[in-house]
Amino acid sequence: MSRGGAQRQTASSGSTPIWVWVVYAFGILAAAIFVFSILFTAGAYILSSDVDVTFDVSTPAIVLWSAVMIGAGGLWVSRRRKK
Repeated sequence: MSRGGAQRQTASSGSTPIWVWVVYAFGILAAAIFVFSILFTAGAYILSSDVDVTFDVSTPAIVLWSAVMIGAGGLWVSRRRKK
């Protein structure tokens, strides 16, 4: 019997590549930093009634952490839609 031209189908292992886990980890880290920064600033602002609290917002940091979170979220959504 000849199998001329027949293609083999390889079964995918179904495992997630390591780079995806790295992107997810950075996304979770970025979200944690973002949320804890907001909570810390809000706590300082609320709990210090007798002292004038000022805070400086770093625009590059907000852009960086937001981009990392959006990238990780976008990757997660795109991988979920493929399944």
